[in-house]
Amino acid sequence: MRVLVTGGCGFLGSHFVRAFLRGHRDAIVVNADCLTYAGSLDNLEEAAVDPRHRHERIDIADDDAVDGLFTQGFDLIVHFAAETHVDRSLENAGAFVRTNVRGTENMLKSAGRRRLTPKPAVIIVSTDEVYGPTPQGIRFGTDAPLTPTSPYAASKAVADRLALAYGRAYDLDLAIVRSVNVYGPRQYPEKVIPLFISRALAGEPLPLYGDGLQSRSWLYVDDFVDGIMRIADDPAHRREQIVWHLGSTDETRNLELAQSICRLCNANTALITSVPDRPGHDRRYSLDFTRTETAFGWRPRTAMDAGLETTVRWMKSNLEWCRRRTTWTPAFLRGD
Repeated sequence: MRVLVTGGCGFLGSHFVRAFLRGHRDAIVVNADCLTYAGSLDNLEEAAVDPRHRHERIDIADDDAVDGLFTQGFDLIVHFAAETHVDRSLENAGAFVRTNVRGTENMLKSAGRRRLTPKPAVIIVSTDEVYGPTPQGIRFGTDAPLTPTSPYAASKAVADRLALAYGRAYDLDLAIVRSVNVYGPRQYPEKVIPLFISRALAGEPLPLYGDGLQSRSWLYVDDFVDGIMRIADDPAHRREQIVWHLGSTDETRNLELAQSICRLCNANTALITSVPDRPGHDRRYSLDFTRTETAFGWRPRTAMDAGLETTVRWMKSNLEWCRRRTTWTPAFLRGD
């Protein structure tokens, strides 16, 4: 079995590559990642030297490079490669359009046009943010309209629409997996959980947007990877529909999240510091994952407290890993 993983050196992709190689002894994994600021071969650990794994330093927005990559032929494509940080998208949306839209198009075009029988199955990793803000008491189903409210979310919504169009045009075995917020070890420290943990451990202020009452659902990375693996390994159920949700019942307000992290890091909650809210900051996201649970027997197994504790413990033991990653501050907080 030959598998192409795009963005396999990033947070989600690297966890998937390691798990897939452990669970599929006959697999050959080609990892296409151009190693931008958030991607590193260090994330792969033992997989980096596994003879069944090969890294190709390829920019998925490069048409010729992607087309050349597909001459190898693949049975499965799992597409993680993306720019994902909402704050960065507000400052430089062009980078998100380039990677998330053009890169996804290149991958789909090459998968669909190449004369392979059968064509590879394609799994697109997407986000709950494509739906826009979720009203209280509601969990969006897979038929909810796409109403993205940030450049990041808009780029992912366009990519999802392109996937549906190419899937139909080229009769691709296609699945789009939309997930709630994922966290865990090795997440790039500009994201809120590793940012708060690193600052709490250092006794530095935890910057909390606005009133901190924005609510998010959280999914531990091992549970996320388990969901992707189940969808990849069960084509019969996967083909019952195109869009699948990986959700969570762990819904937490950002203020409560910061307080929990301070407690786990033995830090004073006085470090939690209100800063100007992000432009257009959605108050809540939530997904209904009942169909995924029914079809694949999947549901989250890691409670938020346990997942946060594991993440804090990992960051404490890997301070040098964290220090090697530079953090970035958006322009509206820098005062530019």
